[in-house]
Amino acid sequence: MQIQIKKPFEARMTDNNTKSTDNTKPLAGADVDTEGLAREIAELTWDRKALNTVAIDLRGRVSYTDFIVVCTATSDRQVQAIARYVERSLRDLGWRTLSTEGIDSGRWALLDYGDAILHIFNQGARQEFDIEGMWAEAPKLELEDAPESLYGHFAMDQFDH
Repeated sequence: MQIQIKKPFEARMTDNNTKSTDNTKPLAGADVDTEGLAREIAELTWDRKALNTVAIDLRGRVSYTDFIVVCTATSDRQVQAIARYVERSLRDLGWRTLSTEGIDSGRWALLDYGDAILHIFNQGARQEFDIEGMWAEAPKLELEDAPESLYGHFAMDQFDH
């Protein structure tokens, strides 16, 4: 799995248009495939058996992000495992979170990468926060390689508005 970035990952530009070699996330506004980042996050959630992962396309709708990825975990421990795995895997690819929240609680976790935000919920919290309902009018990415065994749990139709 590799995030699709329009410029080589090693040749990112800094504020003064010189090459950066620190292997951190490109600066906001850099020529980054944010859809590729959202897809990468979704795929990483599947590696830890997250259920009903969706990627909501908010490009042109809000200024704070392009995509929100939402998934369900079956336990507090799985919420933590998914969050830590995604954070570690993306860090290995050079991405750092702008912020994280809720990982230790296990009920809900958030990883903010600026261009894409991941919400990991246990079932009750996903229903309570209802992110999909809040963005019912926004398109969702079609995740072509989605494992069928990880979808259709917990009455998935409750998230289709």
